[in-house]
Amino acid sequence: MLLLWIAFIFVAFVSKFFLAVAMCYLIFPAERTCDECDTETLAVRMGPLGRGMSRMMMGNLQRRWCPGCGWEGMTRTSARGSALHLPRSGDPTSPARR
Repeated sequence: MLLLWIAFIFVAFVSKFFLAVAMCYLIFPAERTCDECDTETLAVRMGPLGRGMSRMMMGNLQRRWCPGCGWEGMTRTSARGSALHLPRSGDPTSPARR
């Protein structure tokens, strides 16, 4: 009977909390460019609440600011997306070969 209550509490509360956290994570934009003016945004230091949210999302949230239009908000980031994507020298679409 105790296992039934534990399963009920998990389904009723804990799983819904994790689902809500996952949906909130997916709502944040994943691009580093501004949605309004399409310029590159800069990372801004977050306060205690923002750092707590970032820890809850496994460090994948950043607060960003657009110097072009002044937009400021939270975005999703990934470890792969943090590096600059520079064209390789052997790339046929590289600007140096045109």
